[in-house]
Amino acid sequence: MKTIPSVAALLLAAALSSAHAQKVIRVWHTETQPNSQEAVRNIAKRFEAKHPGVKVEVEALAWGDLEGKIMASLAAGTPPELSHGQPITCAALQSKGLLLPLDEVVQALGEANIWDQVKRVCRVGGRQYGLVHAAGTSLLIYRKDLAQKLGLKPPRTWADLVANAKAFTTGGMYGITIPGDNLFINILLGELLKANGGIFFDKQNRPQLSSKPMLETLEFIRDLTRYAPPGWEGHGYLETFTNLYGQKAAMMYQGYGRGAGLIEKGAPPSMANAEHFDVWVKPVGPSGREPAAQVDEEPWMLFKGSKNPKEAVEFLKFFYQKDNYLEYVQTVPIHLFPITKSLRADRDYQATPMIQRWKSWIEVQEGYLNNDQGKPTLVIDWDDMNSKPYLMEVLGSGILRDMVMDVALENKAPREAASRAQKRLEDLLKSKGYLK
Repeated sequence: MKTIPSVAALLLAAALSSAHAQKVIRVWHTETQPNSQEAVRNIAKRFEAKHPGVKVEVEALAWGDLEGKIMASLAAGTPPELSHGQPITCAALQSKGLLLPLDEVVQALGEANIWDQVKRVCRVGGRQYGLVHAAGTSLLIYRKDLAQKLGLKPPRTWADLVANAKAFTTGGMYGITIPGDNLFINILLGELLKANGGIFFDKQNRPQLSSKPMLETLEFIRDLTRYAPPGWEGHGYLETFTNLYGQKAAMMYQGYGRGAGLIEKGAPPSMANAEHFDVWVKPVGPSGREPAAQVDEEPWMLFKGSKNPKEAVEFLKFFYQKDNYLEYVQTVPIHLFPITKSLRADRDYQATPMIQRWKSWIEVQEGYLNNDQGKPTLVIDWDDMNSKPYLMEVLGSGILRDMVMDVALENKAPREAASRAQKRLEDLLKSKGYLK
């Protein structure tokens, strides 16, 4: 007797068949704020509605978790289609042949429509292997009301900034707050060295940690952190911002535009504005000529070996369409600068209420970007992106943070700490085949 399948069995078989035929785009990104996650999910749903048979799986990852997960997926042979990554991560992966170009997305946006600063990130041989999702720079945030009360002027030099930190340090208030984790210390050291006319490595890949600009940089960090809250070396980014808006510290050196949202949520309502928390242009070191800032501009990367790269390219094109992209950047409007000139000039974007409230924060970031004073983590010159694929390994080693802490916390002489770090970096680069 022939068995007739049940309705439930038929439905299950149909569902399994549909799931099997469905193409999945895995997307990892670093915007972990709830509204940003919602915006990406909304974009994914709209894309799915226009592309039957395609499923977009979105996952938000913290900065500190992303690189490790990328490396694990590559080692397992199961990379996602798309992921954010630091510019130096993108450069390192491209040098190993692990990425596919995104030129088709660039063409869809219009190459002339993308800011030149953005196009320099992970561009090799005229091809774009990473496309920045949005850009924002580090900021020197300060208590404007207290500065006016004390008669403090914008710091032009490092000595000026130390003097301001000293003046702010009174009555339980500390002068400066800085994140102490490995990533942010590397960011700090990179932008300070750039602002002091120094370099990390010469053209032969030999570390330059004992140079005058580096020693001056270490001295400055030592002098500045004397006015930081006890235990600053263990403070993460969010705790550092809490120090600022919680009135424990009067300046934050490694602030970012997204901090405006944290201030609006965490500071007393009467203080949650740019009249109390404003930004100064970062000062210049004794051997430098112009300010420097770090650019937080993680590029999208398309992985070779992923299952559905063609569909991922179509998703990125959709992501950057005006309505989708505007929804995304408006989730953190003081930090997520559009990469396209058209959206940056768009009236809908310019009318964003938060941009109007924190206009001075936007103007300082635009100054860094327009004057090419912002560089990615550990990048001094744009050539470093392609000529120094080992920067990601330097960041992960913790060697530079150890050097900074030797000076700032252990009271070691800058030259002694730099010499120790120099030897460790030389050994690292030799072991990886970058230094003979």
